[in-house]
Amino acid sequence: MDLEGWAAAGLYDPAASNAAERRDLLVFLASEGCSVEEMQIANSRGRLFALAGDRRIRPLVGLLSLRDAAARLEVEPSVLTRVWRTLGLPDNGIDAPLLTEADVEALGTYLDVRTFLGEDVALAVSRVLGSALARITEAESSAMRVGMQGVIDVGVTGDEVMTAKAYATVTRLVPRIGQMLDTLHRQHLEATRVHFEDIDRELTERTAFRCGVGFVDLSGFTRLSQQLPLGSLSEVLSVFEETATDTIHARGGRVVKFLGDAVMWVSAAPDDLARIALDLVTHPRAAAGGIDVRAGLAYGPLLAQDGDYFGTPVNLAARLVAIAEPGQVLLAGELVDAVSTDFFVVPGIPHLLRGFEEPVTPYTLSGA
Repeated sequence: MDLEGWAAAGLYDPAASNAAERRDLLVFLASEGCSVEEMQIANSRGRLFALAGDRRIRPLVGLLSLRDAAARLEVEPSVLTRVWRTLGLPDNGIDAPLLTEADVEALGTYLDVRTFLGEDVALAVSRVLGSALARITEAESSAMRVGMQGVIDVGVTGDEVMTAKAYATVTRLVPRIGQMLDTLHRQHLEATRVHFEDIDRELTERTAFRCGVGFVDLSGFTRLSQQLPLGSLSEVLSVFEETATDTIHARGGRVVKFLGDAVMWVSAAPDDLARIALDLVTHPRAAAGGIDVRAGLAYGPLLAQDGDYFGTPVNLAARLVAIAEPGQVLLAGELVDAVSTDFFVVPGIPHLLRGFEEPVTPYTLSGA
């Protein structure tokens, strides 16, 4: 379409101060295969500059509503509305054009999962998937902005054409990242299967196991966060997460979650649990960065549910890390007798810990 056609479509004003820039943007979008209809939709949303990238992530035209999907899948619209919200996705109304054919197929997969596992379990899995993907996309978006040095943000560049070209380039990775997620999903399913097969199955409950749990956090993090610039604080957290992940996985543990300046992990073997904690509190990267690390450990029956672990050992380990000194590893309960003679355990003064009626004696762990 020529300039006159774009002007007729409300996309171009030859008298505007940015007419030349807008012309170059429209020429670029047309070269990327963007239709006038797509341009009009993007322009109405204030994202004409992002169209070439946005359409690579999700199309703007030919979308179906949740009501359309419900009719096709032969369920009540409320069923799909509920899972859509559970997935953490924006609820724009049952008749809003939201869904591609792939989205409808994904909702059909949810219905199959519900048939096999029941609605409560299917919704719980959907909730975890939505939460995990929200974090992944937050990380992706942050990485794009940092890695591209702001050129995908029109507010930074002030140049729609530059931003459009940069954003279109980086979003070419999106389909490949999707393929990578599928591959990694299969790898993690295999690793998780092995993890649960290695856990002590003496307990009769299907989702309960006897396992070790640990917490490590950064001692004095509140003070540190008040003293450091945000950029430096980000670097400290990145180093901590990288170091914790590598150390835990190196000894066969599994990271459960990061909670700000803390990490929770599980390990089937008491000695591996102990070695991970000692490796973390004495890690050279922490020492080089002036970071003090402390740990709390426990062992016993745990409930594995929705990608998390629950039970008295979890609460105990969390309370122990809170009273540990910098560089100290505390353990209590049956873990004291479960670790081998490769370690020294020295009893301390009994503490009244929140959530525990009787005083708990913490033991300090060290290598033999």
